[in-house]
Amino acid sequence: MKFPLLVMTAICLGACSSGGAGGGNDTPQQRAAAACEAEAKTRLGEKTYQIDSAALTQSAKRVDDQWDLRGPITVNPGLHDEAKQTLECRMRAQDGKAAEVTYINFIF
Repeated sequence: MKFPLLVMTAICLGACSSGGAGGGNDTPQQRAAAACEAEAKTRLGEKTYQIDSAALTQSAKRVDDQWDLRGPITVNPGLHDEAKQTLECRMRAQDGKAAEVTYINFIF
């Protein structure tokens, strides 16, 4: 009885640890989108929001050492002051250095 429980626990732990932040299998586009989402979260503070992560990732275009991204974001979804906007973001990617968001804009 203990063996199946042990196996299930190991499977769950493996699944939980493989898909987290910094999993190592992220594409450059996914890392760029994650950096832009983190910066948006910082800028929006306590406001609730929804970002279309897939659209942001798919929009990523490499320009020199930077990634340009653009995707839909909804600020305060479901509230009386809900605002559908477009998030524009530029992220610098340099080997061995942390991602650096160099530009972010919320377009109404």
